[in-house]
Amino acid sequence: MKYISKYLFVVLLFLCSQSVAVADEPHLVAEWDFATEATRSFESHGSVQRDQAGPRPPVYPDFQSNNTAIRLGESGGYLSIDDTAEQSEFDFTNGDAITLEAWVKIQLPANNSPIYIVGKGRTGNPRFSKDNQNWAMRVQKVGNSMRVGFLFATKRGEGDAHWHRWTSTASFTAQNTWHHVAVTYRYGDPDSMRGWIDGKPTDGDWGMGGKTTEPPIVDDDQVWIGSANHGNRFVGLIDNVAVYRGLADDSVIASRFRRIGEESKPKLVAATMPELGEIPPGRVLVTMGESLPAEDRWIMDNESWPSDALRWHGDAFLIHQLPVRYDTWGIRDAWREPVLLRMAADVEFAPGTHRLLMRARGMGRLWIDGKIAAQTKPVSRRSPDGEQPITPVAEPPLPGVRPHGYHQQEVFAEWTIPEETTKETSTQRVVLELIVGGKNQRTETGEVCIAVQTADGTSYDLLGPKDAEVVPLTDAAVERLLGQMADQMTAIDDASRRTAAASQDDYWNKRHQSAVEWAEQHPVPAVPTADGDSTTHPVDAFIANKIRVAIDAAAKSDSKVTEHFHGKVLPILRDQCFRCHGEKDKGGLKLNSREAVLMAGESELPAVVPGDADASELISQIRSGAMPPTDTGLSDDQIATLEQWIRDGAVWPAPAVDVASLSPPPVVNDESFLRRAYLDTVGVPPTLAEANAFLADNRPDKRERLIDDLLDDERMADHWISLWQDLLAENPTLLNQSMGSTGPFRWFLYDSLRDNKPIDRMVTELIMMRGSPDTGGSAGFRLSGESDAPYAEKANILAAAFLGVDLQCARCHDSPYHSTLQRDLYSLSAMLERKTVQVPKTSRVPDAFFEKKGRESLIRVTLKPNESIRPEWPLGNLIGVSDNEQISSLMMKPSDSRERLAVLMTAPQNRRFGRVMINRVWKKLMGAGIVEPVSDWEGQIASHPELLDWMVHQWITSGYDLQVVMRQIMTSETYQREALGKNLTADAEQRFFSSPDRRRLTAEQVVDSLYVACGSRMNVEELTFVHDGQRPIGKRQSMGVPKRAWMFASLNNERDRPSLSLPSARAVTDVLQAFGWNGSRQKPISVRDTDANVLQPGILSNGTLSISLSRASVDSDLSRLAIEATSPESLVDTLFLRFLCRQPTPQERIAFVNELSVGFEQRIVPEENVQYPEPLPPLPQVTWFNHLRPETNTIQQELERRVSLGPPADPRIESNWRAVYEDFAWSLINHREFVWVP
Repeated sequence: MKYISKYLFVVLLFLCSQSVAVADEPHLVAEWDFATEATRSFESHGSVQRDQAGPRPPVYPDFQSNNTAIRLGESGGYLSIDDTAEQSEFDFTNGDAITLEAWVKIQLPANNSPIYIVGKGRTGNPRFSKDNQNWAMRVQKVGNSMRVGFLFATKRGEGDAHWHRWTSTASFTAQNTWHHVAVTYRYGDPDSMRGWIDGKPTDGDWGMGGKTTEPPIVDDDQVWIGSANHGNRFVGLIDNVAVYRGLADDSVIASRFRRIGEESKPKLVAATMPELGEIPPGRVLVTMGESLPAEDRWIMDNESWPSDALRWHGDAFLIHQLPVRYDTWGIRDAWREPVLLRMAADVEFAPGTHRLLMRARGMGRLWIDGKIAAQTKPVSRRSPDGEQPITPVAEPPLPGVRPHGYHQQEVFAEWTIPEETTKETSTQRVVLELIVGGKNQRTETGEVCIAVQTADGTSYDLLGPKDAEVVPLTDAAVERLLGQMADQMTAIDDASRRTAAASQDDYWNKRHQSAVEWAEQHPVPAVPTADGDSTTHPVDAFIANKIRVAIDAAAKSDSKVTEHFHGKVLPILRDQCFRCHGEKDKGGLKLNSREAVLMAGESELPAVVPGDADASELISQIRSGAMPPTDTGLSDDQIATLEQWIRDGAVWPAPAVDVASLSPPPVVNDESFLRRAYLDTVGVPPTLAEANAFLADNRPDKRERLIDDLLDDERMADHWISLWQDLLAENPTLLNQSMGSTGPFRWFLYDSLRDNKPIDRMVTELIMMRGSPDTGGSAGFRLSGESDAPYAEKANILAAAFLGVDLQCARCHDSPYHSTLQRDLYSLSAMLERKTVQVPKTSRVPDAFFEKKGRESLIRVTLKPNESIRPEWPLGNLIGVSDNEQISSLMMKPSDSRERLAVLMTAPQNRRFGRVMINRVWKKLMGAGIVEPVSDWEGQIASHPELLDWMVHQWITSGYDLQVVMRQIMTSETYQREALGKNLTADAEQRFFSSPDRRRLTAEQVVDSLYVACGSRMNVEELTFVHDGQRPIGKRQSMGVPKRAWMFASLNNERDRPSLSLPSARAVTDVLQAFGWNGSRQKPISVRDTDANVLQPGILSNGTLSISLSRASVDSDLSRLAIEATSPESLVDTLFLRFLCRQPTPQERIAFVNELSVGFEQRIVPEENVQYPEPLPPLPQVTWFNHLRPETNTIQQELERRVSLGPPADPRIESNWRAVYEDFAWSLINHREFVWVP
């Protein structure tokens, strides 16, 4: 036991219960003493430090000498304890007595808000009502002292009357001293309330709702220590928290507190260089620890250093970013700031005095051989919004040296190695300690470095370990090393993420094994064979079979009857009736086949009686105006057409087919296949080396080999992520939250795709909304700016993306053209929220709408006002999967309605999920879906249902790997044929897929192809308006520095100020937007607008991006190719292969060779005549904090002017010939083939 007199306390409670009439026989419900081994009874959240020094002798003689407590940091930390049973011992109601106690050492808060020590309820868990406080012990600042309090809630009434708050009269001072606090109360007897501070009783007063005999709210919400609803946070130390049933009295509580003398005031720990153990030769050790007590000081003697959360090795004392933190599922989370960052190495110094340079954003200190050599200060400024003075451009300490980063501190120091040493050099341990992040700061380092002045005094080199490569502190050298470090950080992140994700592998292996067993019980459709040939690719076999059946059926039909029905009758039925009576059977009636129209619906009368229009219920309903339910109904000619069709026998012939058009076109040549395969997988054309390697390969299976290589390429994620961003309405904002804005959960999607995570797992983790909403976790999907029903928005997105169910109309009323109700949407919303919900008043159709209608409205509202909607699965009948014990068996926590929704959506029993996913992949590769539209399946039929189910079966048995499906499609002849199809515009019956549809490049593919073809790297500014970390990431986002087109976000700012422009990024997004990209995805985008518009040729021919990239600029790839070319012919061939992935035609080669031949031999300027342009002077940094200063507009306008000018031309190439060469590259960018998939 940590607390020696605990047994004495229990004994005293028992004795008092025998002699004091008002006392119960208290017994311990739970105690948290935070011993080193005590970890299982609670879960830590946020800034929680274990193993801190608690009350200890000799000042507190009743505790053990090694007693430990927990520290909760300023950035927010708390412990949660589950209440796993109804009517548990944590639940108190009228007649029950409760005693709470704790030891606290609290940091005096800045405001007077009550601070939670321990409480049950009010956690913000959407499964429970908002104001559900069953009990809580709190402290509150009054002046410079703290008072103890008790709080609970009763049934909600008007105002705050349901809150009952008792606050003590006595108080204690929060001066880093341990205090014991306790309260006791019997529910229903308000006069039983008592409190104690340091063993002494205190009376108090009831506030808010005052005294009450009403019972408290009782539910199964958690117990939290240190916070409530992520607010009212305790900052300081807590120990020995206990909950009892029963009333304690003065003598019992008095026995709990004994202090001899006074505590010594905490002091900063004596500065000592940390001992970090052995470090590999030639390497720099880097360590990170979380939850430092403060960002503006080092630790006190009653605190401890955080343990290492991560360790890795680098090459020099340079760092510019921290690794990503992942939760236990491998989903992006936030570091628990402040973070302690240490870098250490054994460095070799020559005798003499060395001038050192240290750069850091926040508080830091540099140790050499156990002594402090240099220090930086904590960040003390609070940046104003817009009016901060402009910071001048940093000057380098010496000419040619890289200047320090924006708002990075730069300090200098000298370190001397005695000259009298007999050794030529001295190896000394160097340690850099930094505090990163903190309250109202981002957990970002900026560019941190330690450098040493060169022996000649003219420059600086990065400080590095003994025997390491010397890196000069110049832009070129540092940026090259930063690029290598970024690659290393990616590898560290990958390893951390995959290690954490592996903790869930057992569960998912069982899920997938269960799916395989389900698939075995539900046989796959047989692959058709023609004339006994079973060697045909399965996809090709299904495609050929439909064509063969259609040709045979058409041959048996009368051509005139067929032409009349399909040209006159069927269009009326399809356009006017199928929405309600196609695949959807409104009123029990379908009209999409002859068999269906001959049957009766709910009226019990046949819809069509062949030969007798008057006896046909269909005609009766049309004549009465009841069908279709529109204001105009059918025209007289349309009615006459249907009547005549019925009189003629209601013949429903097979559609006519053009046999010639169904003949499969040939497979594309290797060049076209190569470009198509690359664009469909990694989203960019092949490089010159990749193209040459494939085209030179003579192996018969080289296409299959290429497909396998591309599917295994991590760049797949960079192409396919855009589909998910559109479908899931990913919409992060750089400034304030706006309509439909979300967190940047793009990074969760990207990580999942890079890891080729099974799609059922990815979708489940998305729905569970884990990790940090601000740093890229799936919790970012939860956010929905300015929405009155954010979870309803998310339910609609999920249903459309993964089930093909359109619930958009159900936001405010029952769907008029779908079988879904408003209740269905809000039932899904309730499952996501984990609680019963009501439709917001702002999402209801007003009664006045219905009163003004002249005829019965299609819009219906079947939900009653303020009706409560339970979290229940509503789509069983529509989707065909029921919520049952089989679903529960697949769950980790069957009581969690959100997880239940995830399982119901992704379980193999939900055939719709697989069909929708495979259909989306098919459309992306073939240009049209087997079911159209892809996000709204109701009333639609599949063109190839057996093929779809066959691919779903393969997908499930592969472990939900979409790459398996892609391989099935891409290795087929169907995919590899010339793109002559018109499947997208055809009805399902006429959608044969004898060849793919022609597809235009997506906006992202256009941009990425520009960079790859021109051999350039994307070079734009960071997408942020905060460059010094002085706003939390949740307040002002950073999307990082984009390397691919999908990484951009909307650059719009509601203030429309030039000072908040990002000119380099804007040049890219202008191209993206012209080709259909929308960075502000307020709603999900199922299909982008791909129609041609005048902006597209304009932006490619005259836009800043294409003009800049097609320039043979200094150090560009185009410049290198021009200089290294051996002949005009080889140069023409090379650029055609790079831009269009093919050789030029004879006519093209002649035309371009003739132009490039003029002056080709004289194109290289003699070296003595080459004059490189002087770099333009850097401009001051414009940020959110200074953007209201008048000069910021001028700065950004100058930056925009520089961007529009583009990079300077390479002076090594003669200008007239270079202009022709650049025109050649420009013409290939503007070639029509450049924006089309072959």
